Amino acid sequence: MGYDDCAEIDKNLLVVTAIQGYAENHNISESEAYEKFLRHDMLNLIRSQYSALHTQSLEDAVCFAEDVMRRYESVG
Repeated sequence: MGYDDCAEIDKNLLVVTAIQGYAENHNISESEAYEKFLRHDMLNLIRSQYSALHTQSLEDAVCFAEDVMRRYESVG
């Protein structure tokens, strides 16, 4: 498995962790959290921040998602 394959797996892990953490923090199902993330293009945003987020704890991916989603919800 090459670096690109590992990076893709890590990106997916960040996305899944963020969805699970967001769902848990907001007492909603993971599918509801996933739908919210889709509406706000969070999947691509988290993946695009891989270079920074992969150096942090997985909890930081959840915090990143929380911060961004809070901004989306305060606007819309």
